[in-house]
Amino acid sequence: MLSRPLRRDALALGCALAAAAPACTGAVRRAPAGPALDASAAAAADDSIRFIDDDYTRALSEARVRGVPLFVDAWAAWCHTCLSMRAFVFGDPRLRPLSRRFVWLSIDTERADNAALVTRLGVSVLPTLFVVDPRDERVALAWPGALTAQELAAMLERAAGGAGPEGPLAVDASVARASRDGRFAECAATAAREAPRMPPGTALADVLRSGIECAGRLRDDPSARRRLADLAALGERVASDPAQPILADDRSDLFDYVIGAYRSLARDDDAGRLALGWAAFLEDQAARAPTAQARAVFDAHRLLAYVAIGEPQRAVPMLEQSERDFPADYNPPARLGAAYLALRRYDDALAACDRALDRAYGPRKLRVWSLLADVLVAKGDVAGARAALRAAIEFARGVPLTGRYPEQLEVLRKRLAELR
Repeated sequence: MLSRPLRRDALALGCALAAAAPACTGAVRRAPAGPALDASAAAAADDSIRFIDDDYTRALSEARVRGVPLFVDAWAAWCHTCLSMRAFVFGDPRLRPLSRRFVWLSIDTERADNAALVTRLGVSVLPTLFVVDPRDERVALAWPGALTAQELAAMLERAAGGAGPEGPLAVDASVARASRDGRFAECAATAAREAPRMPPGTALADVLRSGIECAGRLRDDPSARRRLADLAALGERVASDPAQPILADDRSDLFDYVIGAYRSLARDDDAGRLALGWAAFLEDQAARAPTAQARAVFDAHRLLAYVAIGEPQRAVPMLEQSERDFPADYNPPARLGAAYLALRRYDDALAACDRALDRAYGPRKLRVWSLLADVLVAKGDVAGARAALRAAIEFARGVPLTGRYPEQLEVLRKRLAELR
């Protein structure tokens, strides 16, 4: 499964993974609430959203007893957008009026005991937010991606009344559906037509990213290249406008997509200029984050940005700090492995990959082995790279491969066959 948007997941492993909070334990947890509440707000804390972690049967039973819908957050520890929702949205006071109108369930999609539910729900994009009718387990709403607290509250109000997304969010859903179905020309054309007249918000950022992705796939078509240029220009204006009401993680994604579009259009000077602004934006967001978990949300994109400006060494101190802050988490050492690879510090990269493999779980380990193979190939150890790929393929036989992991397994098999 991939974090939305999808394009960068296939780059270096460290550029696709996201630093995680401690692994789910199956206990009830309180959603992150940001800065500590003062005494006057203490009473409101009783209305904070409480998630049940990784126990669908219990959550469904509770929803049936209470006669309320079931909200499901399908997430993964590597998904920076998922962690952004946890750090900046679910604890927002604007969601408290809804806390008792739903039963709240989080599902770690990498856990083997959640694989059947992940497959039944059809999770292929992370995060995906579901509303399930507990009476017959019908999915009343499936939203792939992030939303601000205000947008999520409005969507859930509509879902509780039996209505789906409307207005800009309906356009967003339509464009995303065309992209997922491979209708790239339709996706790009709709995005280019609708984006200039959409109001500010997450839907606009999503449509721009989807449109850029689709137009980029058709870049040999002159009309698609024109659309790509137009979407990139609007995307830069939106990403650079601090008044846009979108999550910092979504703004960062948009920076990433526009930079990729500029490179596709051979506008390297524009890409380099915007990459510098992207890195500065992310450093500011990380500096202002209220907790270590919130700061680490930006690790994946900061690594990408530093690579984009040709300074991957700037990622090392922040990732070392995240590894100290979250010693059980595989994401910081995995990203360090990618940073060290970019710096040609191959022995350090191998050590970081070993630490990541020791801590990783579920099918995401395939990505760590893939990175390990990259490092070994760069070091000239083709036999070692083949052994790493064989280990990944063997491991995959014993774990459920949900979402798009079967495609990743085929990539590994093809790569092994080509390594001679």
